[in-house]
Amino acid sequence: MLASFLRLFRCARPATIGKEQTYKPSEDGVKAEEQQQQPQKQNVFELAACLLKAKTEALLANDQALLSQEYNSLLECESAVGTVEAAEQSSNAGKNRYVNVLPFDFNRVKISGEDGQDYINASLVQSASQETPNWCYIAAQGPLASTVDDFWKMVFENRASILIMLTRTVENNHIKCADYFNQRPGETAKFGAYRVTTTDVQEVSPDITKRTLQLKLYTVRTQEVHEVTHYHYHRWPDFGVPEATDPIRRLVRILWQSRSQQQTTVVHCSAGIGRTGTLMAIDVILRRLWAMVEEGTPAPAEDVKAALDLPAVVLALRKQRKGMVQTLEQYYFCYEALLHEMQDSIGREEAGKLPGPCDPATAG
Repeated sequence: MLASFLRLFRCARPATIGKEQTYKPSEDGVKAEEQQQQPQKQNVFELAACLLKAKTEALLANDQALLSQEYNSLLECESAVGTVEAAEQSSNAGKNRYVNVLPFDFNRVKISGEDGQDYINASLVQSASQETPNWCYIAAQGPLASTVDDFWKMVFENRASILIMLTRTVENNHIKCADYFNQRPGETAKFGAYRVTTTDVQEVSPDITKRTLQLKLYTVRTQEVHEVTHYHYHRWPDFGVPEATDPIRRLVRILWQSRSQQQTTVVHCSAGIGRTGTLMAIDVILRRLWAMVEEGTPAPAEDVKAALDLPAVVLALRKQRKGMVQTLEQYYFCYEALLHEMQDSIGREEAGKLPGPCDPATAG
């Protein structure tokens, strides 16, 4: 059955593009469990790589006709899911970085405030109740100078432990995001009732900087402290895509490995839809595949194919924040990142020694 299914896609064993074994099980796993997972890893990763390779080749054929058709069908399916009345109120209009990027009323994030001043341009984006593994993010615009106080209030009140920044503050001579933290360790910035201290800085890669931020709320009665891990991916061009998929995949693996702590994750770029939606789409699909591996039982081909349904994921994101994954280039970048992660996860040695479902002998 599996071989017949794969013959439909004319699969051959994919060539790996890196030496790094990118899949990492949960930190509390033991070696015996790791050995038990090996056949399942091979099954899921090789099958996913096979399907993605066939899909990407088809998308690029005939001057990218299928790619354009698939992406444009999302534009046709996307409709006004909800109202944006709060965002359009005169008292809130100045809090929006872009007049055409507004959160829906039904899932906008609310902050505490008097006289109805609970608005911030941010959306709660999450999986359907029956979906496993589930996922949940806060997708936000890059704060304006006038909304930095509200931004930190949102982070504090939602107890967000991870904050991902996918933009630089200035790009092409345009301000894309206000400065809302100090870059060097030991420095503190004041934003309303909040003090933000950078306590540690690490270069995860040439593209990503990790900072530990200590967020303190000062009130008349108490001082509350909350720690935030901040990842700044500072080489992703606005409206475009990175030159390579490695940094974004590294960032997604970090998120997966910290999932047991059930952190609330805030993701923002400038508008909170293009780069933000692209990261989320990649993260959602890789979570599905890694969860299949950890289940430890063979994954049916139909389940792997369903997990890779990028159009459905992007549509689910857009129904909660309009315009997620903003360009055709970003959309195809999702496919590239997924394929590269699967190819890297197979590994050169494993792919050379172990026959798998994409092997020419089994694929026909």
